[in-house]
Amino acid sequence: MSLEKMLATYEFEQWLYVEAKFLDDIDFDGWFSLLHPDISYQMPVRVNKEGIERPDYSLDMFAFDDDIELLKIRVDRLKTDYAWAEIPPSRTRRSVNNVRLIEYVPNEKAVVHSYLTIYRSRSTDIHHDLISGERQDEFTYVDGEWKLSKRVFIVDQTTLNTRNLAIFV
Repeated sequence: MSLEKMLATYEFEQWLYVEAKFLDDIDFDGWFSLLHPDISYQMPVRVNKEGIERPDYSLDMFAFDDDIELLKIRVDRLKTDYAWAEIPPSRTRRSVNNVRLIEYVPNEKAVVHSYLTIYRSRSTDIHHDLISGERQDEFTYVDGEWKLSKRVFIVDQTTLNTRNLAIFV
C-alpha cells in the first residue's frame, strides 16, 4: 500500500470516528453538515437465500431509502417533541472498524467500506439493541472537505430486534 493510500485511509477513519461522535452525542446538525446535497442513504432489506448465493440482500427493497430532503425531515423531527420513538433519546455507542479504502481519487472521489456496531439503550429499559453491519460509503470532495454522497448499510440481521429504527447508521 502506498503512503498516499495509507494517509487517505487514516483520513477516512478519522472522518468516520467524528461522524460516530456527532451521532452518539445527538449532534444532528454537526452530522448533517457532513452530508453531500445529492446523498443517497439506504439500508437494503436482508433476505435468506439457499447456500452461498450473493448478494443476500434485496437490490430493490429498503428499510430506508433517503435523500437529503428526507434526512433533513428526520433530523428536524428528532429536534421536536413529536419524535415519540426517541423521547427520551436513545443512548448509543457506535464502534467503527475494518475501514478499507476501496477506491480513491485525491480531492475528487473515494469509496470506503467499514464495519459498524451500534449499541443502543433506552430510558430505564434493561434490554438493549445491538445492530451490526457493513457500510459501503462514497465520498465527494467539495470546497476542501469530504462529504458523504452515498451510504449503503448492509445490516447483518435478517430480522432486526429493535423496536424502531429512528437512529442513523
